[in-house]
Amino acid sequence: MLFKRSLAARRALLLAGTASAVLVSALHVSPARAAEDEITPVRIPELIVNAPQEDEGSSERVIVGDVSGPPARDAGELISRIPGVSAGRLGGHGSDISIRGMSEDRIAVISDGAYVFGGCPNRMDPPASSMMPMSGDSIAVRRGYQSVLDGPPAPAGTVSLERADSADFGEGLSGNVEAGVESNGFQRYSSMQARAVENGSYIRGFLTGRRADNYEDGDGREVRSAFEQYGGGGEVGLRYGSNSLLSLSAEENRAVDVYFAGAGMDAPWTATDTYRLAVEHNFAEPGVLKGFEASVYGSFVDHVMDNYSLRTPGMMTMRTDATSDTKGARFAGNFAFGTMDVTLGADYRRNDRDAVSYSSMMAAIPPTTISNYTWPGMEIEDAGVFLETKAPLSKMTGITAGIRTDFISVKAAKADLLPGGMGAVSARTLYGTFYGVTDTDREETNVSGLVRITHDFGGFSGWLGASRAVRTADATERGIARAPAMGGGGWVGNPGLDPEKHHQVDLGVETVRTAWKTSASIWYDNVQDFISRDIARGQSGVLVNDGVSSIFRNVDAELAGIDLAAEWAFAPSWHLGGNIAYVYGENTTDGRPLYQIPPLSGEVELVYDVSEWSAGTRLRWAARQSRVDDSAATGSGLDVRETPAYAVIDIFGTWQLAERVRVQGGVANILDATYASHLNKANGFDPAVVQVNEPGRSAYLQVSFDF
Repeated sequence: MLFKRSLAARRALLLAGTASAVLVSALHVSPARAAEDEITPVRIPELIVNAPQEDEGSSERVIVGDVSGPPARDAGELISRIPGVSAGRLGGHGSDISIRGMSEDRIAVISDGAYVFGGCPNRMDPPASSMMPMSGDSIAVRRGYQSVLDGPPAPAGTVSLERADSADFGEGLSGNVEAGVESNGFQRYSSMQARAVENGSYIRGFLTGRRADNYEDGDGREVRSAFEQYGGGGEVGLRYGSNSLLSLSAEENRAVDVYFAGAGMDAPWTATDTYRLAVEHNFAEPGVLKGFEASVYGSFVDHVMDNYSLRTPGMMTMRTDATSDTKGARFAGNFAFGTMDVTLGADYRRNDRDAVSYSSMMAAIPPTTISNYTWPGMEIEDAGVFLETKAPLSKMTGITAGIRTDFISVKAAKADLLPGGMGAVSARTLYGTFYGVTDTDREETNVSGLVRITHDFGGFSGWLGASRAVRTADATERGIARAPAMGGGGWVGNPGLDPEKHHQVDLGVETVRTAWKTSASIWYDNVQDFISRDIARGQSGVLVNDGVSSIFRNVDAELAGIDLAAEWAFAPSWHLGGNIAYVYGENTTDGRPLYQIPPLSGEVELVYDVSEWSAGTRLRWAARQSRVDDSAATGSGLDVRETPAYAVIDIFGTWQLAERVRVQGGVANILDATYASHLNKANGFDPAVVQVNEPGRSAYLQVSFDF
């Protein structure tokens, strides 16, 4: 296919990236495993969300049992079902998750130890959408900045697809086959994973395929949302010595013919390939040094979007070819000093993003005139060193403390290239015109850290955390270069942006009793130099005042939120549970709400569960979001509107048909309500619909077989 990069070229890039990573730094520790007592796991495929038991209170607690629902269209949609996590959509595939009111590169997305960044400047392929849940055994979600081991700071949180240790499976052959269908949009999928274990060593493989047509909203309007996704991969692990492991994994994922109601283009092709080599070594007779973990990885994304392959074009045809290649490495030693555990190490990550846009005024297919170097060869390198300690302060109290320093280097390799056409300007010229900044090379030294205390009060447990997370501007914020054309606005990054400094505190309590449990947490984030997308109106540091071009600038901001959850087993086999989440965001520099902040929302669920079957109903709801930044005349205009409140009812059930066969089914949105998540984009295809609406009523059935 025209859009595919050759396998040989990919392998050459991987080897080159791996070699350079090893020269610059050491090797990689899986950040999720390094802090696995602080995660909220989502078990696949049943989507079971449980709070961790090992660490009493240092995690954000999510009290939900089996969470059923129709087959998730991608991992982003699946993750958004966790309380406190929201998502916005452009269509049926590509759900863009939000945690604590923050999204995009403020969330770290890690696939089996490899960092992934999307290949679309317009977020058609957010990194979570490229993950295949069946390729792993759990998805861990850590909200807020809870560990310096997770790599360059992601202040909103970390999402990690993880694979279980071979010790979790019995010797011999085992696996799972699953298939499902959903009525609305006729989504159908199948997946398989198989593993063979002998003396702790293992080999495993996985395949998955998913396809959907356009779905309908509650009013029966068709929403442009069809897609196809397929992929597979494998992993080999060699167990040796004193419970040490050497592993090699590879995975390929393809999204084909993805339709978007909320974008001016569709995506005929997106390919994501990830590779990882890792070692986890534990000494047979540990002293101060207990062991070490190391790995090298690469993730490679090719993305193509155009306005003619999957829709009828106008007189202007457009296409953008984009790549996002990430290579990294990490090494960390695990030490014990009495009762204190210490992790000390270094990591390296390089993300190269390149996007070239083409256009034709004569409806040529494909267009061949380069209109913009949209990502002009953005190269962002991060070399970090970190230290994190865990120790008991008393029998009932524990502390975690960590510090890391990141050394950032940024370049725009194509900043001086001239696109084609009349009046073409380079990216460097655009930066100078909009900001008076022409130097695209940047060096930063960013220091982040945290401290977290947990305490068992006897009847309940609690935690208190404080952190500073410094995030550098990403490739879009500092480097995107789309020149104004035909009276329309441009979209221009700012090479002079300062990094964001997030200062977060969070406080929480949890109580667990025989028949009930509750949790509550509250958090606050004071952000200096928040990187805000805005409209050019001659603000401080912005030289253009056209009222239409998108720009980036530093502002100060505040975010705060609360999470509540409870569950009550009020009678044998009966469970009643619920949760509420709220986020407040304010641009304090301009005195207006932050954009894309989800409203007050929650769920109430009633379940009857016996040994062979279960049934339940769920109410999903959200309040009206009236705190918006929806005016392009006075603000950013990035919120579509004041999104109305909604309430949606689901019914669901499971049946253990046989020892190894399980059936799940139900009806989502049984009352066929018409509604949209506040984070959903504007619908550009149906003038009667303001936002991309969520699916209307949909029946679904899933069958799984374990062997």
